[in-house]
Amino acid sequence: MVTKESKVQLKGVIDLCRGVSDGIIDPFDIDVEYVLSVIKNYYPEVSSLEDFCLDAEAIKELSLVLERQHEWIHYQSTTLYKDPFMLSQQLMKMDVGAIAKAFLKSWHPIVELKQISAKTLAGSLGYWGELLPMAERWNNFNLCEVDASTASMVDVRELGYFPVEGFTETLETFWMQMKGRIQKGGWMPYWDWIGSETYEETVKRAYLTAFLVTYGYVVIRMDRFGDDIMVKPLDEVNPGPEEGKTSLPVMVDYKDWEKWRKE
Repeated sequence: MVTKESKVQLKGVIDLCRGVSDGIIDPFDIDVEYVLSVIKNYYPEVSSLEDFCLDAEAIKELSLVLERQHEWIHYQSTTLYKDPFMLSQQLMKMDVGAIAKAFLKSWHPIVELKQISAKTLAGSLGYWGELLPMAERWNNFNLCEVDASTASMVDVRELGYFPVEGFTETLETFWMQMKGRIQKGGWMPYWDWIGSETYEETVKRAYLTAFLVTYGYVVIRMDRFGDDIMVKPLDEVNPGPEEGKTSLPVMVDYKDWEKWRKE
C-alpha cells in the first residue's frame, strides 16, 4: 500500500517536472536520477488504479523533461554551439604551438588604408583659394533702421488681439453659439466647429474652444489615434473634474485646415 510520504514525494517531483513545461524551470536543473529514484520507490507500493495513474503521470512528466533536454542539445549542435567550459578545458589540454596554429588558420583580418592623395589636396587648396574673405561675404546684408511706433487699445481691438467685451463674456457668447448649432446632448466634429473661411479665424475659434473645455463649458472626446475628435456643449457650466477642467492638446495645422476646406 502506498504510504502518505511516498505519495507526497511523487506529487512533488510531478510539480517540479511541470515547471519545465511551463517555462519556469530550466530542464537541466532537474535531477533525473532523483526523480527516477522516487518513482522506483513508489512503484512497488502501488495497489490501486489511482496510485498507478499517479505513477504513470510522473513517468510522463519526466519524459517531457528529457524531451526538452534533447531539443536543447539538438538545437545547440546544429548551430555549432560550444559551451565555454568545454572550450576552456580543450584549450588547457593544447600546447602553445597548437593554439597559435589554430589562431592563424581562423584569423582573417580586414585592412583599410585611408590617406590624402595629391588630387584631394589640390582640390582642397583650390576651394580655399577661391573662397571670398569673410569681410566681403558679410557685406551683402542691406539693413535699414525703422522707427517703431506704439499701438493704442483701439488698434489692438481692431486687429482682434483684444476683444471689446471681457474674456468671460466672449467665452459665454461663443458657448451659446455652439449650443445653437448643436442639438441638446449631441456631438459635433471638432473641425466642423472650429473651421472657418480663413486660417486665422480657425485658430481663434480653436483657442476659444480650448478655454471652453478647460472651464467646463464643453466636453471634448478623442479616439486613441487622434483622428476622430468630437465636441459637445454642456447645458450648464460644470467645473467638476469629471466633465470640466480637462483638456486635450489638438494641433491646428495649416495643412489640416486646407484638407478640411477641400473636403
